[in-house]
Amino acid sequence: MTSVAAVAVALSYLGGSVSFPYWVARRHGVDLRAVGARKLGGSNLWTSVGPGEAVAGGLLDAAKGFVAVSVARALGLPLEIQLACGIAAIVGQMWPAFHRFDGGRANSAGWGFALAVDPIAFLIMMLPVLAAIAMRVAVRPRPSRVLPLAALLSFAVFPAVIWEQEGTTPAVLAGIAILGLIAIRRVTAGLGEDLATGAPAPRVLANRVLFDRSELQQRGVVGI
Repeated sequence: MTSVAAVAVALSYLGGSVSFPYWVARRHGVDLRAVGARKLGGSNLWTSVGPGEAVAGGLLDAAKGFVAVSVARALGLPLEIQLACGIAAIVGQMWPAFHRFDGGRANSAGWGFALAVDPIAFLIMMLPVLAAIAMRVAVRPRPSRVLPLAALLSFAVFPAVIWEQEGTTPAVLAGIAILGLIAIRRVTAGLGEDLATGAPAPRVLANRVLFDRSELQQRGVVGI
């Protein structure tokens, strides 16, 4: 990796480390780490501050993944470096240097990355997310598990769509890496607190991976 590429990846990580939902919430006097689900993400911003602020924070987070890839492409860097910059921005969202390496789940940043890499695959991957949003609007009582599950599914769909059309490409491998990172982040964020409750580990892990729901959320100790 050249020095220019290394700097681009490092700057992408630092840019990803800026949590826009956190700062939007702070502008309204709310610390997302202390309210609701205690997550630095758009869903917690929605429930703790409001929908308009959540949309703004989510779009800004999505821009981090999109801009990281797009700027690297504009600089003429190789495709592999473009993808590395996007992944670095996502890693920054998950483990931000500016927030004690405890950030969000990077759904928005990951979607922004996907849009920059392959717009058609992005549109297809968003279908389960749009279906989940429709269920949240139309079904009563509102299902609380479908959107996290759909978000995870979307990141599995993205590399699958590209692989079906082009075979194993760097974009496919990057998509698989992002899916793995999202699963790891869901599992490890606050895992010790869940295991300390004495809950069965398989249930804890399944709820975390599939529904991004901690045992404390399951028991109503922490908001959803």
